Amino acid sequence: MTQRTFLAASAASAGLLAMIPTASGDRLDDLADTFREATFLQSERGDLTFDTDLYLTSDTLITSRPAPGIYKSGGNVLASPRVSVLGQVDYGEKLTLFALGRADRGFDATDGVAKARPDEYYLRLDPFDGPMRFTVGKFGAAYGQWARRYLEWDNPMVTAPLAYEWVTTAGDGLTAPTVAPPVAGFLARKGREADRTRWAPIVWGPAYCSGFRIDGTVSRVDYAFEIKNNALSSRPTEWDLWDRGLNAAALTYQGRLGFRPVTDWNLGLSASSGSYLTDDSPGLPAGTRWHEPTQDAVGLDLSWAHGPLEVWSELHWNRFEIPGPVGSVAMVSYFIESKWKFAPGWWLSGRWNQQLPEQITDPATGRRTTWDNEVWRIEACVGWQVNRTASLKAGYSFAAQAGPISQGRDLAAFQVILGF
Repeated sequence: MTQRTFLAASAASAGLLAMIPTASGDRLDDLADTFREATFLQSERGDLTFDTDLYLTSDTLITSRPAPGIYKSGGNVLASPRVSVLGQVDYGEKLTLFALGRADRGFDATDGVAKARPDEYYLRLDPFDGPMRFTVGKFGAAYGQWARRYLEWDNPMVTAPLAYEWVTTAGDGLTAPTVAPPVAGFLARKGREADRTRWAPIVWGPAYCSGFRIDGTVSRVDYAFEIKNNALSSRPTEWDLWDRGLNAAALTYQGRLGFRPVTDWNLGLSASSGSYLTDDSPGLPAGTRWHEPTQDAVGLDLSWAHGPLEVWSELHWNRFEIPGPVGSVAMVSYFIESKWKFAPGWWLSGRWNQQLPEQITDPATGRRTTWDNEVWRIEACVGWQVNRTASLKAGYSFAAQAGPISQGRDLAAFQVILGF
């Protein structure tokens, strides 16, 4: 696709979104209200409630080739419709049962066949009204802040930060011949297209792994500690207990400590450590058990909100222990993101991201070189909440990746959200 064709296709898609009629907004809101009322049930005493939310989302991605490794598509245009159903049962203010199910063409956009799956399901007990809560099930990671605003209707942009979706050259070897390549073979990955079936990002989206969490709020301090069945970089097909199980030797331990000095600010320190390989990982060296190599991460996050302006930022240090001669490899990733509500119903958001892998020695030359390609990406998105039911977003990102392949350079993303 040429640059001119790319821009023309992007403009055409943006035009189609803008043509969604607003005159029928009241009728759409009335329909949504009727659905909400019909799906909200309450006992006579009011202590037991059941509530259901329905979201219809349509994403259209227009990307230069090769596309970002997190997406699977044979062409430049990828349509990704999604149905999300959220159900919640509350018994008083102490006990909550929550479930999120989706039907789409993949947790991350693909051109495959649509399938349904459960993404979140957990039971939460809050016996002390905030200071200490207990959660068990499958839910987003306590690490960082991004998992708490990952859902389409909470995210001011269409895409995720680099740390949560940019595929590195480290992975669990799902379709690779070995998870313990020679150093030269490992470095050669920088010259290939990234593919999520072989390698993984630092954090895979919200990392909906299964496990147990203790969290709470005491004065201005927030805390969370959890034990999960898989690491931050694990792929969605390994999050459920029936896929990975709960192996005592391969658990991930992670948490976050947050501090809110004033109302506008929220600061956090996160850490995570756990096994990232699978029990069928190929090519492990003799004497190395599959659960021994770990992924370790430390993250700093902050958010600030005042009036129409919001700002988020995260800084991550991440290390993968690669079995065999490669050894441990580390990477720093960070982003700065903002959202500005410049008019009623309208907002403008932007994000700057960068990933900086450390250097290792290339045995072919004896020189130091980065184990993965450095990359930076700049993004912008305009959003419009048409009414209480419908929202539209249109975004564009430009990525510059070192190395012979400029992967995911141009990406235009358009999103329509209907919430009932």
